[in-house]
Amino acid sequence: MRRIGFVLLAWSVGFLLSSGASRAEILVECENFENPGGWVSDQQFMDQMGSPFLLAHGLGIRVDDALTTVLFPRVGEWHVWVRTRDWVAPWNAPGAPGRFKVRLNGEDLPTTFGVQGADWHWQAGGSVQISDTTNSLSLYDMTGFEARCDAVAFTSNNTPPPNSDPEMATWRRACLGFPESLPDAGQFDLVVVGGGIAGTCAAIGAARLGLAVALIQDR
Repeated sequence: MRRIGFVLLAWSVGFLLSSGASRAEILVECENFENPGGWVSDQQFMDQMGSPFLLAHGLGIRVDDALTTVLFPRVGEWHVWVRTRDWVAPWNAPGAPGRFKVRLNGEDLPTTFGVQGADWHWQAGGSVQISDTTNSLSLYDMTGFEARCDAVAFTSNNTPPPNSDPEMATWRRACLGFPESLPDAGQFDLVVVGGGIAGTCAAIGAARLGLAVALIQDR
C-alpha cells in the first residue's frame, strides 16, 4: 500500500488559561489567517523566530487585508500585543515603510504598528472591549513596503507575552495546546527530512514505489 505520513510542525490559533485563572491569553499566528489577502507567508527566518510571519510585499502598492476569525473565551476588556518590527531600523533609516494597522471587527486600533524597534518584539496595541465571543481580525497594510506581522496576542492583563526562547516556545505550545513532545507516528520504510523540492520529490517517488514514507517538514 502506498502512503505518505506528513509530520507538520505549524503554529495556529489557540487559547491559554493560566493556573489559578489569573491570566487568559489568546495567540493568533498570522501565517494561519483564514484569508491572507495580499499578504504572503515568509518562512526564511523560522529558525530564528520559531514561526513564519505575514509580509505585505506590494512593491509600493498597498496589498489587500489579511483576515481571520478569533474566538474569545469571554467578553470584557482584553489587551492587544502585536509581534512585529521596524525593518529599516537596523540602518537608522527614517519613515518606517512597514507600517500597518490591526482591525478588530472592521475598526482600526489607534496604534500604528511596524514603526518601532529593530528587533522582533511585542508592540503594545492598547486595550479593547470585546462584547461578543466571535470577532473578525484583520491586518491593514498602509504602504505596500514590506510590513510584517508574526502574531497577534490578546491578554487579560497588561503584561506582554514572552519574546525569546525557550520561554516563548513553551508559551506558544501551551497556548496552542501542543504536547511537549511529538506523538509516535509509527513505523516507516523511509523518512525524508525537509519538504522542499528535493524532499517532496523523494517522498512521492518512494511512495510510488510502494514504500511507507514519512515526510517531515518544520514550516
